Amino acid sequence: MLEDNKQELYEKYMKEINDRIKSNQEAQDKMILAVSVAFLGLMPFLLDKLPITCGTKILIILVLICNALSLITTLLSFYICSKGNKADIQYATEYYLNNKQDSLNKQSRWTKIGIYLNSCSLILFALFLILFVIILINYFINKG
Repeated sequence: MLEDNKQELYEKYMKEINDRIKSNQEAQDKMILAVSVAFLGLMPFLLDKLPITCGTKILIILVLICNALSLITTLLSFYICSKGNKADIQYATEYYLNNKQDSLNKQSRWTKIGIYLNSCSLILFALFLILFVIILINYFINKG
């Protein structure tokens, strides 16, 4: 009886954790997509106002690369995580219906790749923001 209650509490806890992870991931993806698209909308204005030097050109190229790679990895993660979720259903079936205890914490290769892509996307997005702030600082310094 106590063991059954403990198992139910554990499963409830794991569901809550997974829901939080999913919510955070969805918010991260929305943020990356929204800010990246907004940046692309600001880009013509910035290019018109920035003094074009060798350093500025390098920064702009790096910002565009980080932005593009961040968007690509985010979009790829949608596809890969979807495949991972479908594959992880098999582990859930093994655990819940076939009583295979070792299937409880298994993750598919697709899920692991999706987690990696999400991490890469976040790192690239952080680099993009840092470089973009440097460009804005350069703009305001040279504005006067």
